[in-house]
Amino acid sequence: MKTTKKHTLRHNGVWVATLFALWAAACFAFFNYRYAYHFCYKEQNQLFLWLPSAWAEYLERPHWLAHWLGEMVTQFYYYDYAGALLLTGTLLLLGGAVWALLRQWRSPAWASVVVALLVMTAEAVMHFHLHYVMAGTMVKLLFVGMLLAATLLWRRLRVLALLPVALWLLITVPWRAVYPVGLKEYFSRPTLWKLSMPDFDTERTLAVRTQYERGNDGNVTKMVDACERGQLNGLMLFYYYLSQARRGVLPERLLRYGDVNELGTFWEIGPKAPLPVTRSIHELYWLLGDMTYTERAAMMSCVFAPDNKNVRMLQRLAEVNIVKQDTAAAEKYLRMLRHTWVYRRRANSAWADRRLQTKRAYVNRADTLQTGDNAHRLMMQLLDSNADNRVALDYLLCSDLLLKDMEAFKRDYDRYCAHAPRRPAQRIYQEALCIYMAGSGADEETWRRYVTDRGVMERFGLYNRDRGSRRFADTYWYYFDTHKTPARP
Repeated sequence: MKTTKKHTLRHNGVWVATLFALWAAACFAFFNYRYAYHFCYKEQNQLFLWLPSAWAEYLERPHWLAHWLGEMVTQFYYYDYAGALLLTGTLLLLGGAVWALLRQWRSPAWASVVVALLVMTAEAVMHFHLHYVMAGTMVKLLFVGMLLAATLLWRRLRVLALLPVALWLLITVPWRAVYPVGLKEYFSRPTLWKLSMPDFDTERTLAVRTQYERGNDGNVTKMVDACERGQLNGLMLFYYYLSQARRGVLPERLLRYGDVNELGTFWEIGPKAPLPVTRSIHELYWLLGDMTYTERAAMMSCVFAPDNKNVRMLQRLAEVNIVKQDTAAAEKYLRMLRHTWVYRRRANSAWADRRLQTKRAYVNRADTLQTGDNAHRLMMQLLDSNADNRVALDYLLCSDLLLKDMEAFKRDYDRYCAHAPRRPAQRIYQEALCIYMAGSGADEETWRRYVTDRGVMERFGLYNRDRGSRRFADTYWYYFDTHKTPARP
């Protein structure tokens, strides 16, 4: 009889383990191969410092231990495969605890497994939401663990069953709260219930952003070009054009999607700006080379998102002050980064980063103060400070072209290109000069001086005989004639 009972238990254990293993494999595969960039976003927005003085801040929050555990785990999302692996492992712990608790409560074996799988699945669905954090899962895991411990102790010595309950209160009630914590806040910090469908549109956007931040410009180009037109959004194209400018091919790729707002040069940052804009515009200023505006945009990202502890912004602020050679300010941010697991090595070698040293040649040296986000004037200042700033030059000229402001384009071209030792030879600039020359009635000598590409000249003649033809859809002339003229921001 005993042998039969042991065999039954072993058989039950095998099929339970098999079901859990199959669920775990499916969960890991989905999050790792279809939803991995959500982990990158969550990792960047939960700064965890290996510093006891920083840990004391957790004692001011409801469910402080869950927050500490959740953010400690989240920092490792930085590594490939780690996010899906850690999430799957945590959900398995939660499901296993639920299964063990129900078995202790004499629930049938099949019912215990079904409920455990449903709990794990519901919790996984909540993690589809961009702002659902690991701390929410940790609260549930600790709560189920408390119930399981209390149940086990109740059967042995009932008085001891109060110990897990007391421990639960100890790890959930804030010790250092400067105000009474109401029930609403107790049950809403962190968010415990946030069912959500998979958001693949956001995942694509985060994929483009993450690949850009990692310097993989080729991947950015492939991702955006692989999207259908309806799947693209302004933020994806903003990073797309940044990557093209960093590769030095912005003029050649400009008209593929062509909209002035996609360049980002007319975005306004402030309390009413969309949050993705305030968190991203610093990348444009950084690439252009203006450290003051980069620092301002990074600061605003934190100011307008008070709960946001963004490690990306912390890195950017440190880099800005290294470029500016402001040792005291840079060290303030580097000291925090040195207390992280992922970024400490990079923080220790930041002053020797040749990329940052090279950046110093492109800083804005104009003695002016600006109160608005006038990117056009800013790019002119950067070019006056360093005529070799090719990114600023391309963004300046391309912004003029997308606005169809030929007077501004010709003025900027004359100022920064006409007398330069090496003029930019991009075809789109030559095509734009054709439009200006034709519109201003320039003489033959002026045409020869500006439009040096004979092939462009010949094709312009063909275009004028068949204006608006799709045969010329790859030209600036076609864009100029067929696209709606944008309003000047």
